[in-house]
Amino acid sequence: MKYELSINWPGLAAGALMLVLPFAGAWWVGSLGTGAIEIALSPFDMRISAFGTQMSLLLVDLFLLATKITFIIAGVFLVLASAFPRRWWARPLMRFGVMKPFWSVIGLVVTLAVVSIIVNMILPHIISGISGGAAGGLRLSIPFVVGASSSTFTISNATITAPVTFSLTGTFWFAAVTAGVGIVARIYHRRFMEDTEEKKKQR
Repeated sequence: MKYELSINWPGLAAGALMLVLPFAGAWWVGSLGTGAIEIALSPFDMRISAFGTQMSLLLVDLFLLATKITFIIAGVFLVLASAFPRRWWARPLMRFGVMKPFWSVIGLVVTLAVVSIIVNMILPHIISGISGGAAGGLRLSIPFVVGASSSTFTISNATITAPVTFSLTGTFWFAAVTAGVGIVARIYHRRFMEDTEEKKKQR
């Protein structure tokens, strides 16, 4: 029996990138005021610092850890499926692993956009209602995903204006490239499936 070596090279590359991605750092960073509140966010980690004090929630940390472990497993599956694309188990492993980076990138952007809408349009009304109108001078204006703006909070005779800056990091674009390579790998994998089916028919 002749042994034929076949490798899905885009899939192998995507799998390797996926194994690096959970340890590459934050995808998005934001700050309120001059170092007053700083946020670093990725699908695998969330760091919030308020006036130099690190804040964390155990439940959120556990959820993000589970996400990181799932992503690493998906990367290993993708490497295996790409190294042995003609095996019967390659297709389900490929399907499980290949779209994780894509949905992570889309999910982060959508989440940030939704949070921006809530903060800009809904939160001021909620705070004003809770305070009985005492915080009627509250004007929140945060960028949608990226950018810079300022928010003003007026209560009694005190007015506070704080700059707000959001930005995507290089790791986010690294993740976007990984997602693109993963999609190419999935398309390329069909070639092996079709070839394997064709050989079965010829037997």
